[in-house]
This record gives sequence, structure tokens and C-alpha cells, in this order.
Amino acid sequence: MAAQVGLSRELDAVLIALVLPVTLSGVLTSGTVTALVPAYLDARSTVGRRQARRLAGAVMAWVAIGSVVLVVLLAWFAGVVIDVTGPGLDSASRSSATGYLQLLAPMAFFAAMSGILTAICQAEERFRSIAVATLLGPATTLAVLVAGWASLGLGAYVVGSLAGVVTSAAVLAVAAVRGSIVPIPILWARGLGLRSFARHAWPLTVSAGILQLNVVADRAIASLIAPGAVSALRYGEVLVRTPISAIAPAWGAAMYPAQVRATRTEDAVGLGEATRRSVALGLAAFIPLAALGAALAPLAVTFAYGRGAFGATGVAVTSHVVAAFAPLIVVLMVSPVLAGAHNARRRGFVLLATGTMNVILNFVLDVLFAIVLGVAGIALSSSLTSILLTVFLAWRLAVAEPDFQARTLLRSARIALTAVALPAALIASLAWSGFGRGDVWVSFLFLLALGLGGIIAYVAIAARLGLEEARAAIRLAAPLLGPLGRITRPRR
Repeated sequence: MAAQVGLSRELDAVLIALVLPVTLSGVLTSGTVTALVPAYLDARSTVGRRQARRLAGAVMAWVAIGSVVLVVLLAWFAGVVIDVTGPGLDSASRSSATGYLQLLAPMAFFAAMSGILTAICQAEERFRSIAVATLLGPATTLAVLVAGWASLGLGAYVVGSLAGVVTSAAVLAVAAVRGSIVPIPILWARGLGLRSFARHAWPLTVSAGILQLNVVADRAIASLIAPGAVSALRYGEVLVRTPISAIAPAWGAAMYPAQVRATRTEDAVGLGEATRRSVALGLAAFIPLAALGAALAPLAVTFAYGRGAFGATGVAVTSHVVAAFAPLIVVLMVSPVLAGAHNARRRGFVLLATGTMNVILNFVLDVLFAIVLGVAGIALSSSLTSILLTVFLAWRLAVAEPDFQARTLLRSARIALTAVALPAALIASLAWSGFGRGDVWVSFLFLLALGLGGIIAYVAIAARLGLEEARAAIRLAAPLLGPLGRITRPRR
């Protein structure tokens, strides 16, 4: 797509049309899915799996009703919605976006159903089914995009996006049937903890709804900056989020049920300590990746997109967006673990407060930074807001869980930042000066070489500075490194 359309008004229209079906389905399901896992596990352990399926069926029935209403409203008021979410679109782009939104409206229903089925599979620890659905959905989108591009152009991406969501829902439905965990649809489940579920779910749902305003606001403000700004924001976001999204959902999905169980047992490792260990590993592993990601942004953008219609201007604008988004690499790994710990204790109001602060701060910074930095300012606003609210979640967890030792995490973050500072600065001085950007494959080779060099330098420096995760990495890699392993092994 980048090679075919670059930064364009047409792609802006598609991305504006996509934003509400995706975000509204997230509003319906993100809080519900999170609250359903502990409620389902409670019901299964006390009254059996069939009754847990009845509870899940009641939740699914109400979510289905809500999502059908959303589909109808989106299709009926598509023109009004586009006026709000894409105020900077010209008349032709606004007309295209309205038609796209009417086609995409059913995404809200299928995405909502996928969310509920994912929660059930998560509670039953059927992670393979979640993985297959997560893989086949985007694969379907890609297949439709490639097959239909010649005849439909960007319309193929719209059709493929809808087909991908339908495929994911179908895969999860088949998995539920095969595992005999299909929700039993009812409208009320007496005596199964539905009220307790609702008390946990509603603040999370409101928080999710507030947080989704960030995506809408980001794209709406970007549409006012310049034609193609929404496209640049999306290209940069994909380049940052796509690699990390291969890890973060699995990390959070696998850990959350364990966090829920940690609240109900007297294990030696409690909820706070288990969460602290995961966060410490996330900081040690992903702070350097974020720093190196910002340093290598021009090479990464050139390799990923720098061909065809995506020219030098597109590379320059998107590189700044990628660098501004880079801190999200850390946040996306750490924040879900902290949020999972709060959810395991059913502290929904903490997350509601977090979501409220997030959307207010993000909107204010969006406006301020966009005026000064353009579209990269919107990306920087998202990163800075996410960092501040992640720190808030950690602070609240430290207050509530005595075994969550935040000071050790501060030490880990400080060492990681110190260790990566010099390699990242040297690499950035090369990448941002135009070094290695003459050709796509030349950019790839320099991206690979500088990236690996930066990681090796970080691990060696961090181990010398006493970061235990870095020392553990060297101990694991030493047999493979031979003499180099002995050189980089930290002194005792």
C-alpha cells in the first residue's frame, strides 16, 4: 500500500472510516473481556463449567445486542460520523470515507463477538486457538488486499479488513465448539456472579470508551494538519506496534489468568512480586529496543516503505513519527501487566481514573505538540501520556501490594537507560545523517548490523553496571558466543 499510494488523501479517508468500528467494538469488549475472565473462573470453580458457560452466554447476549445497535447507528449516520472524525478531509475524501464506513460498520459486531470468545478461551487457557485466530485474521486481510487490489484499489483493504475480523470470529467460534465451551445464550444468569461481574466491568468499559477517544482525536487532529498526515501517523504506528504486538498480547493474555490465581492462593510468590518480576524483565528487554528504534527510524522507514509512491518526503515525515512513537515499545509490554494486576484484584476504578486522565492529557498534548511538531507531535503526545499513566499504575500497585517493590524497578530502568544511551546516540548520529539510505536493501543491511551491534553493546554495558537480566542473557548466550562470551561475561 505504501508503494502504491504513499501519503495520500485516499488512504486518509480509509483510516478515518476504520477508526470508529474498531474503537467502538473495543469499548464494548475491552472492559467486558477483562472482567469476564475472573468471573468465569469463579463460576467454573464454584458451580461448574456449564454454569460458567451460562454466565458467558448472558454477557455475550448483551454485548451482541449493543453491537447490533452500534452497527445500525454507524451505517445510518455515517456522514455525520465522518464530519466529526475527519474534519480536515476535503469533500471527495469525505464522500469516500462515508461509503467505506457504511461497509465497515458490521466490524463492530464481529469484533465484539471475537472479544467475548477470546475471553472464554483465555479463561480456559486455550491459547493456541487465540493464536490461530490472531494469525488468520490479518492473513485474510492481506490475501483479500493482494487479490482485489487491481480491481478495487484501496477498497480491497476495506473489504479485507472486514473479512479479517469475520475470519477471527469464525476461528474462535469453531474452537469453542470443539472444546465444548460455547457460551449458552441467556439474558440473565441468576446466582452466577453477574452482578459482581457488572460491578467490575462497567468502570473498565467506561475507561475503555474514554481511552478510545484518543485514537479518534489523534486522527481527527492529524486530518487538520495536512493531506497525508493521517496516513503518516498510521504508517509510523504500524511500524512500531506490529513487531511488539507479536509479543505483548501473548505476554498479557498468558499472565492474566496466573495473576488472578495469585490473588486466591498463598504461594510464596504473591501478585505484587510476580508482577514486579515481569515488569523488571520488560524494562530490561524493551527500553533498549525503544531507544534503538528511535535511533534507527530513518533506516527502518526506508526499508519498510521507501519505494514507489512513498518518496523522500514520506520517509522524512514518517521517520519522525516512528521516533516519537518508539517509547510505546516499552509501555506496550509493561502497562498490560500492571493493568492485569489491578484487574486481578478487580480495582476497576483505578483503571477508570487512569483512562480519564489519559484522554484529557493526550488531547491537550495533541493540540500543543501538533502546533509545534506537526504530525510527529501527535505521536509524541501518545508516548508521553502513556509513560506518565504507566508510572501512575505502578505507583497505585505499590501502594496496594506491599510485595511490589517499585524502587527495584526504578533501578532497573535507570541502568537500562544508562547502558543504551551511548550506543543509541552513536547509531542515531549515523542513521539520521543519511547513512545507509541509498537503497532499500542497503538500508536493511545497515539496519540489521547497527541494530545487532547496539543490542550487543547494551547487554555488555548493562551487565557491567549490574543489571541482572543482562547478566542472565550473557550466561545463556555464552556457550554460543565462544571466546566473545568470555570477553563480555561480567566480572564477579
